[in-house]
Amino acid sequence: MNKKNQQKDSPQDFPTADLTQDLPLDLAPTETYKPGIVSSVTLIKDVSASGSSNNSNIFPILSIGSFNSEDVSNSHFEIEYEIGQGGLGRVDAATQLCFDRRVAIKRVRSDRGNHFAEKQLKEEAQLMGKLEHPAIPPVHIVGIDDDGQIALIMKFIQGNSWLEIIKRDYKKVKNKRLPQWYIEKHLNYFLRIGEALEFAHKKSIIHRDIKPENVVIGDYGEVYLIDWGIACELDENRNFHGPGYAGTPCYAAPEMITNSPRWDVRSDVYLMGATLYQILSGEPPHRGASVQEVFSKIAENSSPAISNDCPDTLRFICQGAMIEDVESRYTSVHAMLEDVRYFLTDGELTELFAKAVEDLRQIRKLSESKKEISDELEMIGSRCRFRLEEFIYRSPNNKQAKLNLEECLKILTEDAIKNKRIAIARGLIKQYAELIPHKQEEDSWLKSIDMSVSDLANQLVSRSDELGTGIQVKLIEEIAAQKRAYQDLRAAYIDLKKKNS
Repeated sequence: MNKKNQQKDSPQDFPTADLTQDLPLDLAPTETYKPGIVSSVTLIKDVSASGSSNNSNIFPILSIGSFNSEDVSNSHFEIEYEIGQGGLGRVDAATQLCFDRRVAIKRVRSDRGNHFAEKQLKEEAQLMGKLEHPAIPPVHIVGIDDDGQIALIMKFIQGNSWLEIIKRDYKKVKNKRLPQWYIEKHLNYFLRIGEALEFAHKKSIIHRDIKPENVVIGDYGEVYLIDWGIACELDENRNFHGPGYAGTPCYAAPEMITNSPRWDVRSDVYLMGATLYQILSGEPPHRGASVQEVFSKIAENSSPAISNDCPDTLRFICQGAMIEDVESRYTSVHAMLEDVRYFLTDGELTELFAKAVEDLRQIRKLSESKKEISDELEMIGSRCRFRLEEFIYRSPNNKQAKLNLEECLKILTEDAIKNKRIAIARGLIKQYAELIPHKQEEDSWLKSIDMSVSDLANQLVSRSDELGTGIQVKLIEEIAAQKRAYQDLRAAYIDLKKKNS
């Protein structure tokens, strides 16, 4: 990922798409506009891919009957119920009679039937036909229905929207501190979707509408990236020049909302970053009461801040994917996924090291203070020592961790000597010496601290000798006094006996 720093354009200089034209009724923004829940917004006249074939295709005739029809003997499919509708299409659940299996049938909505809509659905079918991947629902067949409309027969997916799963799980998050189960669960879904995109990008196809709502989690853990309706094929330069905006505003990348948008694989990278943002924060990155307000916020700040309670590594990955300057983003989805995989395998270790460094900073500050805070220093220092020992055990070649542990042991040793805890000091010195087996002779601190411990031990022994001598004198004096008293008592007894005899 490049680290270029470019001056950010002001909102006034950022050209955005003209939204003055009318939107379809079900897409028109209202005062209660809720990004991430409403359907995608399409503001384009033509979404034909530059690489699509212009040859007319001959599709088979598909007889699609209703489940309640009296005569379905000649039908290939029986419609059972409607799954849902989008801006241009509708999807129904149906039974494919020859296999007695359930399928999903996507067709243009009856109230949106026009050449543009049919062309878009046809191109979606052609693109999806090239994408045979476990996380992309396969298209079984494309044909013409009884009304002469294009129909996509696709795999029926039984499952739940990823968006709803995120909403449900995020309600269990307390104080924005994401539990480990939450992170691992949703990052694994994220990786599956990213792998599907990697495959599509190798075929020069970009999705353009990646979001949790367009991901379905199957009943058996399957993960599917759906709704390839505005996907497009890149040209020989790996670009796509669109006539207008298409997508979901609350996830949109800055280059997608300009007057002359240009897409490439890094636009999908941004959308993956926006999806990761929702995993970490529970909401989409850009929100507003209207599409225009959302676009303005994207122009002002393409990468909104994430809570510091989120793991640092994930925050950096998200920000690296959502940088406004396309050239400074991850160059591919693959590069982004590699960092996510590293976090999943070594992220706990990374967080452990970060916490140990923070502990070290605190005890360093406490050791420099003149206040009597030895108990606090010992407590935080012991925690720091434990974390660094654990980190070094799991990552033995990390030089910085060893240097940090050396510093921690020095601070704890000096505090132990200050509080005359010789046994603790000697144990810490021994551990420190084991960290530098080849440098013990030349380590000036080690020599100095050894002398300090010896001096302290001698002082304590001297005090012990003085105390012992004093006790002995007292005991001798007491014994002598008791002896004299005994002799006096014995003499008095003898005198009394003589008088009585």
